[in-house]
Amino acid sequence: MSRFVTFLWIAIAGLGALALYQLKHEVIALEKELARLNREIVREQESIHVLRAEWSHVNRPERLQALARRHLDLEPMSPRQFGRMDAVPALRAEVPRPASTQERR
Repeated sequence: MSRFVTFLWIAIAGLGALALYQLKHEVIALEKELARLNREIVREQESIHVLRAEWSHVNRPERLQALARRHLDLEPMSPRQFGRMDAVPALRAEVPRPASTQERR
């Protein structure tokens, strides 16, 4: 009986060692994946930083004003372009509902 118990403990220790060996290699693979993802995150953050800098350069008010003058035929509004509120047609008080929603009630 003591030989069987000894063999059983040796088998359990061997299986534990194999499981620990497998777990070690899984952890190493996951650490490599984590390092790769961290490098990718840093690259993406750097690209976002560059894009924000480019956006602030392209979106400068003086640049936009010059582009608007060059490409758009806009003129300042004159007072005669404004209308009166009584010239706007009044809105309906109630919008008619479709027949299908009236039947459900």
